[in-house]
Amino acid sequence: MTKIVPIVEQERRERRIILVRIATVFGLCFLFWILMAQDLHPLSLAVAAGLSLASALYSFGLFYEHHVRPTARMLLRLDLMAIYIAVILYLSYIAIYDIVKRMVTGRYNPGIVKIRTRLKSPFGRAILCNTISVVPGTLSLWMEGSTIYVHWFNVETRHSKRAARMINFLIEDILERIFG
Repeated sequence: MTKIVPIVEQERRERRIILVRIATVFGLCFLFWILMAQDLHPLSLAVAAGLSLASALYSFGLFYEHHVRPTARMLLRLDLMAIYIAVILYLSYIAIYDIVKRMVTGRYNPGIVKIRTRLKSPFGRAILCNTISVVPGTLSLWMEGSTIYVHWFNVETRHSKRAARMINFLIEDILERIFG
């Protein structure tokens, strides 16, 4: 049995969620400013507050997706984030070893491949692109919708689906569970 909520209450709830989101981005920007500037002078704090508020008002929509319903999960899955970090570290160590071996032997074939992602969230796709760039041997060059162009240190296949499986190994699965 579903509960029918009046439109006014829905709008009030959505406004409250937007304010919480703006406050969260403001808090993160302000905290980042303080950590980077390491200056607690009142003038510095006032400038930090003003710029953090301007940044939060301008960019909170980049951090949160508009189509996500207010009933959606608000907290990130910390267990999946821990697994994600462990997978990135594991892949990075393997990639470093592979790159050094290929550079010493001279057996590498650099090139650009086109891969597709099944991630629906633009933020999730951006995280995927950054993750691809963090792992040694791969660099995200461009993203158009769900297509990502990747520079690969040793191109093992030009087939888009096989290349995506090799480059996104486990990463896309974890990000899909986190961001949808």
